[in-house]
Amino acid sequence: MGFFDHKHEKESPIGNLRAHIGTFMYFVKVGKSKFKNKGRVGEIFADMDNTQYLFQQATSGTMYDMKKKLDYALWDAAVHKYTEDLGELKKELLKAVDEGAETDTDVFEEKEEEVVEQPVQEEEEGDWKAHIKGQMEEAEEKARQEAERKRHEESTPASNKSDDDEHMTEADCRELWRIIQGLEREFREMNEIAEDWFSVHGKKDGCLGALAALALIPAAVFYGIFHIF
Repeated sequence: MGFFDHKHEKESPIGNLRAHIGTFMYFVKVGKSKFKNKGRVGEIFADMDNTQYLFQQATSGTMYDMKKKLDYALWDAAVHKYTEDLGELKKELLKAVDEGAETDTDVFEEKEEEVVEQPVQEEEEGDWKAHIKGQMEEAEEKARQEAERKRHEESTPASNKSDDDEHMTEADCRELWRIIQGLEREFREMNEIAEDWFSVHGKKDGCLGALAALALIPAAVFYGIFHIF
């Protein structure tokens, strides 16, 4: 059983908050797995996963009751951190969509150029035999090049081609948008629950809590680096 347990969802506001955090982090882990080789997008998801400890520490409760404690300084630090991350993901998605639109335009223009018929040149009398032979040789050369290209593609492992390609396809963009929508939905729920809790119990902000919040971010980064190596 993980730290974020859906069984606690109806038991208390903090348990409900933890359940939404768990779903939020589920989307983060899906994004980290799906986009690990997609450049900046993968880096953002990896960073979000490494700093989940801000949420854990903010909702860790007290030694007397795990369900009745929410640290404002830590929660505020987590909200600011993940708000920035969501903004960065949206920027990368818009960038990928724009790049995809430009690529589609280029492909469309290439296809238009392909369908343009070349003017038929009038053959000189007595040269028709050489002309036919020349066309036959040209067709054979094109067939040879095509066969060579296919052999080269088949000899290249499919995993390498997909893993090394950082280009965001249409399917990638649609999947990233789906994940961002899920993240934002859970993030809104989390913030509403936290605001309601603080309105009742107070924010109880303090210097030590703020310092701890700042210290957790580099600690989480080091934790992520440790697990990479």
